[in-house]
Amino acid sequence: MQGIPHYLVLRAGYESYVLDRERVLICRQASRMMNWFARAHGKPMSIVDAHWDSFSREYGFSSDERKRLCAYSLVEGSETGHQLALLGNL
Repeated sequence: MQGIPHYLVLRAGYESYVLDRERVLICRQASRMMNWFARAHGKPMSIVDAHWDSFSREYGFSSDERKRLCAYSLVEGSETGHQLALLGNL
């Protein structure tokens, strides 16, 4: 689903990035609720693998930044359409 948040990327000194499942920017500066949800329910991860190359290049992430646990996966894959819609409203 396009436009549904799948990832939240936090970067020291920058606004957060909310991305869809294709790692395309939905918006910057996630809401406080989304930040809370990500930290409480999301799985922290680095953005070092090839799936993140386009995003990290476009936003100028250094190789050290990419290795840090700076992203949260917001979607596990078993969510209902209703749950995804709620996530999109955070």
